[in-house]
Amino acid sequence: MAKYISDQSPGQPFSTEETRSVVVTDEALDKSSAYEGETVIYTATVKDDLAGALPATFVANLLINGTELISNQILDAAVYDPVAFLLTLSWVVPAAVGSFNVKLSWDEQII
Repeated sequence: MAKYISDQSPGQPFSTEETRSVVVTDEALDKSSAYEGETVIYTATVKDDLAGALPATFVANLLINGTELISNQILDAAVYDPVAFLLTLSWVVPAAVGSFNVKLSWDEQII
């Protein structure tokens, strides 16, 4: 029989990473209505919850009533101004007729 005294192992370093949310404000369209095939411009102020710019590798989608107008758009310098936090996306009006809701969406990303 042996007696074991209480103690602890040396352990291994471990850290947790930050989690951020995306904040979208001032969404606008340059036209309130248009015909099939016309180009419409969507703009929005987009930043993280600490009022910082999103990384240039962040990916977003533009939806119209849940259908993707623009898929996997990288927020590079061509569409996103990280100083003004301004996102500008051009899209073409699809064939559907009616009233719709255009919005930005994104999946969880580790960047």
